[in-house]
Amino acid sequence: MAVKFLKHTGNPKLFFEMLPEDWQEALGLVWLEVSATSELFVIQEANKIIAGGIIFKEMTADMQLFKEEARQLLASESYYIGYLWVLKTRRGEDLGSLWLRSLKQYYPHNSFWLTIEEEGLKLFYKKNDFSLFSEKVSGNEKEWLFKSI
Repeated sequence: MAVKFLKHTGNPKLFFEMLPEDWQEALGLVWLEVSATSELFVIQEANKIIAGGIIFKEMTADMQLFKEEARQLLASESYYIGYLWVLKTRRGEDLGSLWLRSLKQYYPHNSFWLTIEEEGLKLFYKKNDFSLFSEKVSGNEKEWLFKSI
């Protein structure tokens, strides 16, 4: 069965419910504030969401560690990618890479950026044409900001 990348205009809870619980809680707060300027893109197979992520076009609470960089990037129409997720049962099928490629085709004149807290994701984003833009430490946690090339 073929997979499709599309802008999700239906009930966002269909995507939110597939996320880890701590992400759902954080997103619930953010979404209320920025849903009017944010977009949800998903990959579907047989009308079921199997992967997705959100494009934010304005500052959100979870950007605070990189506040100055976020202001600069958003002002240059570089959109923030948040909550990129692939169902665990579908990992290893390059769906995350497909999502990123499709997003870049949907917005060919924009760049993108994101932050990660898991060092293991660095290779994935480098493989998908993102480069390290900034790195910060908060307490004993490291966080990295990657920008599309």
